[in-house]
Amino acid sequence: MTVFPKLFEPLKINDRYTMKNRIVCAPMAFALVACDPEAGEKSFRKLEAPARGGDAMVSVGELDVNFRDAIRIPLPPIDFSETEGYAVSRIGEYARRIKKHGAIALCELSHPGAEKTPFDDTQEAIGPNDEVRPSGVHVRAMTAEDMKRIAGDFVTCSRFVKNCGFDGIVIHGGHGFIFTQFLSSTYNRRTDEYGGSLDNRARFPLMILKAIREAMGKDFIIELRLTGDDGYKDERHGVTPEETGMFAHMCEGIVDLIQVSAGVYYDSIETHQFTSMFVPHGINSRISAVVKSYTSLPVGVVGGINSPEMMEQILEKGEADYIVLGRQSLADPDLANKAMRGEEDRIRRCLRCFKCFPGSPEEGYTDLPFTSNELAKVVGSCTVNPLANLPFDPAQLPPASDSKRVLIIGGGIAGMQAAMTSYDRGHKVILAEKSDKLGGLLFFTDTDVDKEDLRNFKNMMISEVLRRDIDVRLNTEVTPDNLRDFDPEYIIIATGSLPACPKIPGIENAVQSLEAYRGNIVPGKCVLMLGGGLVGAEQGLHLAKTGHDVTIVEMLPRVANEAYGMYREALVLELEKAGVKIYENTRCLEVGAGTLRVALPDGTETDLKGDTVLYALGMRSVPCEALITAAGDIPVEVIGDAVRPGKVDGATRGGYMAAIRIATDFDF
Repeated sequence: MTVFPKLFEPLKINDRYTMKNRIVCAPMAFALVACDPEAGEKSFRKLEAPARGGDAMVSVGELDVNFRDAIRIPLPPIDFSETEGYAVSRIGEYARRIKKHGAIALCELSHPGAEKTPFDDTQEAIGPNDEVRPSGVHVRAMTAEDMKRIAGDFVTCSRFVKNCGFDGIVIHGGHGFIFTQFLSSTYNRRTDEYGGSLDNRARFPLMILKAIREAMGKDFIIELRLTGDDGYKDERHGVTPEETGMFAHMCEGIVDLIQVSAGVYYDSIETHQFTSMFVPHGINSRISAVVKSYTSLPVGVVGGINSPEMMEQILEKGEADYIVLGRQSLADPDLANKAMRGEEDRIRRCLRCFKCFPGSPEEGYTDLPFTSNELAKVVGSCTVNPLANLPFDPAQLPPASDSKRVLIIGGGIAGMQAAMTSYDRGHKVILAEKSDKLGGLLFFTDTDVDKEDLRNFKNMMISEVLRRDIDVRLNTEVTPDNLRDFDPEYIIIATGSLPACPKIPGIENAVQSLEAYRGNIVPGKCVLMLGGGLVGAEQGLHLAKTGHDVTIVEMLPRVANEAYGMYREALVLELEKAGVKIYENTRCLEVGAGTLRVALPDGTETDLKGDTVLYALGMRSVPCEALITAAGDIPVEVIGDAVRPGKVDGATRGGYMAAIRIATDFDF
């Protein structure tokens, strides 16, 4: 009997197509990246993976419908009127790889409207209104001729997509792009027949949809993604679930499926267009339930859903007819197959950490370590899935040339991933951990109120290690003296990192912050957190949410400086909501008993008073030089924080890569 009966019911789309289950992969990647010889192959694998993993339908992301006022990322143009040639073949490769696994293949068509950034003098931004954006970009109000031309562009691209081998399209009608701009009662300020009432505001979107349906016929799938609620709580609020439902009703007989999202792309965090770990999972199901009450069309929902248990619940409650997975499809593209087999506890569940897509320069994130062009090529890596966005196809890895006795020193995330991958490749593995449990520094997730998903990941990793015939030795410290007693043929050192303790006068009056997670100290009501990097900021937030008054002192100009893009924005907003007081660009001069003497940005000095002083001032790698020396001629690789303190993504990827380098000549 199926463990999740509603989730694995077929869903009829039209007379030709039926989804084999209710799981859909949201539009991901950028369709045009296929034409880049360097990045295309990675992009193909990214979309093939959820099809292979059992998803019923997989969508390729953003194909902008023209290169005049629709192109959003400065990728090279192609001719959408072509029926053969390089672009058709390359973009068609997505469809071929998706469909060979029995999934339906769609491609997303989009137009950003007023949110377009012109890249040269041949381009312009157009939208419902004539306006100048805060960035200085002039937006020209669309004419009737513009609307007719753009509707034609959607038709031309639909034909192009069909020629590429896709079964249909997803129209990006949400997230503040052109459909939302017209449908929003506050954004659309037109006074002609395209503004005012919902019937008028819907006129241009319906023109596009009707043109596509007339040109493409009834068997061609048209899924329409809509913002069900724009997420604003002020005078900008114009898109409501009720009006979205009314518009969905207008689309009956034209489109096949309605996909409900939320928010506005250019205010992603504030409006929950991308949900962070601080937002409840499945938050959009309340919106899709309203939309569904207005229409007979099948309604899907996307947004922070990372478990088959929640998917089944949404379907059972009638809040949606199918489930759309975005970032979760990167975290574990095999979710559908695992859920079908009753292995839901083996699913790597998305953390919503924004490793895969941290934001873009077009959204106003100026702290990203890459340009727009680079972003289009690098999106898709994952903290919990080391196979995501690899520069090679893991399915093409040759087997290990022989089985080695592998000793892995350290049972944190890097060590556990290395142990699992080594075992799966046929090696005999000893995993030695000097403490009494696996998990390393992620022990703190057992306490932190915002780290439920990271805790689940840690526990899943431990469970996966124990499922395998890996010789796990807890309370076992590997030293230079006993290393050879393990008789290893290959050694991976994953000894991790320890908190750093800088030379600040009076630092002995403070306690290293992780000791509070360990329960070795109970912080008082008023906590002074010395150090506002990610560790200090996140732990300060946890303390604030558990009843403490928290003040963070950070020497750099901004808190959580090593974070960037959407995650940092979400964290800072959450700190503000929790009432955490933050001193940035502030140097600690001396630590006293419940006090910090600090130099403020203007050079003045002051004393901050509290009940407890904690410090989170960085980490240092555990020295392993003596172990390397003791290994002699035995091959050794050092991974994770033992190389340099980093984040979980470096641990999972480092552990995986180290393991596949054992007894292989594969050229990485």
